[in-house]
Amino acid sequence: MKEVKVDLESRPRLKRLVHLGRGRIEKLYRMLYGNGPGKGTFLSLPFDQLIEHGATHTFKWDKQDKEKIAVTGRGSADPRTVIELANKGNFSAIVLHPGIVDKYQDLLKLDIPLIYKVDGHMTLPHNPSIHSTIGSVKEALRLGATAVGMSFYPGSEKTLNDMERIAGLIRESHKAGLPAVVWTYPRGPGINEVGGDSLFWVHYSCVVAESLGAEIIKTKFPEPVKGEKREAYFNFLRKTAKKISEAKNYIELEPKNGEALTEEQHTKRMKLVVDAVPRSFVVVSGGPKVKKDPAKAMATTTRIVMNAGAEGRIIGRNFWGVPIEEGLKYAQLVTEIMKAPRYHRPFLGSS
Repeated sequence: MKEVKVDLESRPRLKRLVHLGRGRIEKLYRMLYGNGPGKGTFLSLPFDQLIEHGATHTFKWDKQDKEKIAVTGRGSADPRTVIELANKGNFSAIVLHPGIVDKYQDLLKLDIPLIYKVDGHMTLPHNPSIHSTIGSVKEALRLGATAVGMSFYPGSEKTLNDMERIAGLIRESHKAGLPAVVWTYPRGPGINEVGGDSLFWVHYSCVVAESLGAEIIKTKFPEPVKGEKREAYFNFLRKTAKKISEAKNYIELEPKNGEALTEEQHTKRMKLVVDAVPRSFVVVSGGPKVKKDPAKAMATTTRIVMNAGAEGRIIGRNFWGVPIEEGLKYAQLVTEIMKAPRYHRPFLGSS
C-alpha cells in the first residue's frame, strides 16, 4: 500500500476546545490521554449489546471452553467476564448500561473511565429502529461516569423525535460537565434498502451527530455497496443529485465493477467522513464478530481509520467475544498500531 500522509492539524485538539469548560475537557483528557493508547487516541471496550441482542452472546466462546462455561456460568457476554477483560487490558473507557453499572460497579477498577450508555433498543421481529432512554444524566453522575453515551439512528420512523431526544440528552450532559458520545448509525425503512453503511449515509450521519453537539462520534466503517443494493444506491444518489449535484461524487467513490477497494481507496473514503467533523473526535466501531483471520482484519481496518485521521476505535464483540487472553492479544495489537508516533496528537504544544 502507498503510504498515506496523516494530516492531523485539522483534527480537534483539547487546547482548541477550552470553551467547553473544565468538566468536559478534564474527562476527555482522561480518555484520550490518561488511559488506553493515549497521546490523543481512543480505544474503548463497549458492552451494550445485551439489550439489543439478548443472551445469544453467551455462546460466543470457542468449543473447548464450553465445559468451563458450564461450570462457572461465565460465557463471553457475562458482565463479570467483560469487566475482567477491561481490568486486565488498557482501554480508554468501558461502555456499560445503567443496570450493569449499578450491579457490577464493585468489580470495575476505579481508574477506568466509564461511558454510561443511557439508552438501548431490543431486536424484535419488526424492529422499529428506535431507542428508549433507560437511564439519566443524574444517575450517570452518581455512578461516576466520565461520559454519557447514546444511540441515534438517522432514518428510523422516529428520526425527527429522536433528534430532539438526543439533543436534549446532550444539553443535559453538558450542563453536568459530561461529554456526549453518540453512536450514529443510519438505519430504517428506505435506508436499509440502499446501503445503511454506505459512504453517503455514514458521512451524513456524522455531520448530524456533530450538529447535535456530540464530542465523540462513534460511526460505522463506510463499506462499498454490494449486490442488489448497489443499483438502488446509485439510483438514490442520481435522484439526490437532481437537487444537490455533488451527490454524484459518491458514485465516483464506489468501485466501478464491485471489485474490492485498496487500503488507500478505503482511507480516502474514511478521510471524507473524518474531515466533515473537524471539532468532534471520530471513533469507528468494530462491527460484527470477524470469523476469518480477525487479527489481520482488525489491524487493516485500524490502519485505515488512523491514516484517515480518526481518533480510534470502539471494539466490542471482537474483543470480549473470545476468551479473555485472546481478547487481550487483539486489543494489544490494535493498541500498538494506534501508539505509532505518526498518530500522536500533542496536548498543549507537547507530545
